[in-house]
Amino acid sequence: MPGNHKNKTGFEPLEAGLVRSLVGRIQDLLPLPHTVNAILKAVNDPYSSLSRVSEAILKDQALTAKVLKLINSAYYGMKTRVGTVSQAVTLLGLEKIKNLAMAISLADGLYRFSGLPFGRGSLWHHSQACGVATSLVASAAGYPTPEEALIAGLIHDIAKALWTELFSERFLAAIKAVQLEGRDPLDVEIEYLTVPHATVGAWMLEKWQLPEVFQKAVALHHEPRVAEVEPPLLVLSRALYLGNQMAKLLNLGEGGNYRLGPLPSELLQDLKLSREQVASQLHALPLAFFDFVEELKLEKAQNTRLNALVDWLHPREVILLAGDQGLGPGALFFQAFAARTRVLPLEDWPEAGGVDGALVFWEGDHPGEALARLQSTTYPDSRSDFLLFCHNSLPGPEKSYPGPGVHLLGPEWRLEDFLKVLSLERSA
Repeated sequence: MPGNHKNKTGFEPLEAGLVRSLVGRIQDLLPLPHTVNAILKAVNDPYSSLSRVSEAILKDQALTAKVLKLINSAYYGMKTRVGTVSQAVTLLGLEKIKNLAMAISLADGLYRFSGLPFGRGSLWHHSQACGVATSLVASAAGYPTPEEALIAGLIHDIAKALWTELFSERFLAAIKAVQLEGRDPLDVEIEYLTVPHATVGAWMLEKWQLPEVFQKAVALHHEPRVAEVEPPLLVLSRALYLGNQMAKLLNLGEGGNYRLGPLPSELLQDLKLSREQVASQLHALPLAFFDFVEELKLEKAQNTRLNALVDWLHPREVILLAGDQGLGPGALFFQAFAARTRVLPLEDWPEAGGVDGALVFWEGDHPGEALARLQSTTYPDSRSDFLLFCHNSLPGPEKSYPGPGVHLLGPEWRLEDFLKVLSLERSA
């Protein structure tokens, strides 16, 4: 390239137009599974009959078997055993079966093409977990077709698979910048790859001719607040945002980082869900996720770190310290898996008492006030652990704050860090 001008990333600037033109070649670079293409062709053909959609599924015997196996599994919870696709269509409707078949095909094949820098199966597992989580949230929120939510979660990070095919060095450098420098992942994406993965993903879905609701939901999946979005897209995009956060909270797979996004009250209001209801869905996610991948024999997927931490939390009380912004997304983890949780305003702690033997958890952008309260208070007989999780990268002195039982973590939500500070790493 003339002049060979490189920016501070060490790479030549990447033009957005080039990215868009490469997306135009998506069928060559990252083709959809054959069955998904066949289903989409039948759905998008105005002269096609509904029977053609069923035929597209039935032609793939392995897919047919997986559809029926999943419908009859604990994941779906059908009271009557379903023996044929036609019976499944009668009970659930063709739209649900079509979406379920597409979801299984996508989960089974789409991410196998990418050798990702943070592990071949990691993005695949994260996307599956996000899909299951999104369907759980969407169902709780009354979304009429949870199978659409499953698909949205499965494809929300598909642009990262394309980046691995086209810009592997840039993508790896961006991931390292996030992990080593503690920078915001979306800012780093723009710096290294020009166009955010949510936008590129929406372009890919448009080129693949997936329904517009998926394109828009994927484009919005990192937006904690949206305006002028009508149902059902509002519910689907909010469920997808929350499902992505839930998969990160449990470290199910990896999308390049475990940075948590904000959880504004408006988001839960859009879904008409309380924090307690979301925590209940988070509690259900591990079993639902493992049922999904095990029933379909996609790949063995266990999370020993999650199991060890959940076992440790199960009998314990957790005190959640709420700052001016209320509770953050991390508190959902403890609300889901601890035996008991209490919420105390930070300004009332520790005078409210009752902390001996409990786990005390605070999260926010900067731990200054929480640290000050710890420094001004002594617990000579306390058996408590104090976890302070900071969403932003911290300066050196604060990273190594001394104090028995006081642990400062962040900005990535990594379960291995929690296990280490709680001395549980051997059991994992």
